Amino acid sequence: MSKELLELMHRISVNKYSMSDPKDVLLKIIEEIKMKTGHYGSRCWDIMVECLAKWLVLNQKIGLACTPPLQGFKGLNLQKDDVYEYLEGSDYFQHYYMAAKVKPWDYIGEVYIEMGLVGPGQNMTPRAIVEFMTKMVYTEKRLDGEDEWFCYNSYLQYVTWYWLTYHVRPNHLKPMDPPVKTQLDPCVGTGRFLIIASQMMPKANLVLFGVEINPSLYRACLVNMAMFSNHPYSIICADSLMLDETGPSSKIWDLGNQWDPPDISVFYMKPPPIHAKGFSLKAFTEIKDK
Repeated sequence: MSKELLELMHRISVNKYSMSDPKDVLLKIIEEIKMKTGHYGSRCWDIMVECLAKWLVLNQKIGLACTPPLQGFKGLNLQKDDVYEYLEGSDYFQHYYMAAKVKPWDYIGEVYIEMGLVGPGQNMTPRAIVEFMTKMVYTEKRLDGEDEWFCYNSYLQYVTWYWLTYHVRPNHLKPMDPPVKTQLDPCVGTGRFLIIASQMMPKANLVLFGVEINPSLYRACLVNMAMFSNHPYSIICADSLMLDETGPSSKIWDLGNQWDPPDISVFYMKPPPIHAKGFSLKAFTEIKDK
């Protein structure tokens, strides 16, 4: 087969993939996983998320997730099993990647909703509301970031690395304007608010942070951020209501983006001493429960 014909077939394939509905591609992946494993529900969804993460790493298409200061998917097992090899051989991962990059959004979360996996206390905010709230937060800033927040990529990467390494701003550098901006989502879920903020302001001098207590949603967020974030980010798996320190300079963010979340209980609030004047363990427990 000639080189020209191969190139033509490749272009046709890319065009077909980019016009697909990304959510439909994920649902097809779920069906294939059901057929191959016999699993159902959340287990299939978890396998899909892990397979996507593995494919992104093995194909080196994860952008900022594979560069300092914090690499994405640290600790992920990259060994290929039969299910992964079948899905990869059928071009499902490439199909989804191309379709989703054309219209970035939390399609993994949409599938989570469609499969009826949303549990008590969970809420996937609709896209229209996410976009509206993000615009409200940054109402006085140019959303493209070209005027107030523009900086060269090399400068942004160095500032971010220095900040997350030494936990102070590199004041020895000039100029220091525009300052680094940060956004924290304490209940990040699959990363919808961070995705939209990053997409709205691709050139902004921005660092993104997120906290999610559910390990499955946490891992899905890592996949979404690896695919769609234009900015450095750190996502941790924790109970945000128990965290005692979450500022941008906190060392807790050094533990972010790991596939198997580390123990971060050292950053949780500590109850006052039982015999401290005016306090008791019972009173502290009652206050926390409220």
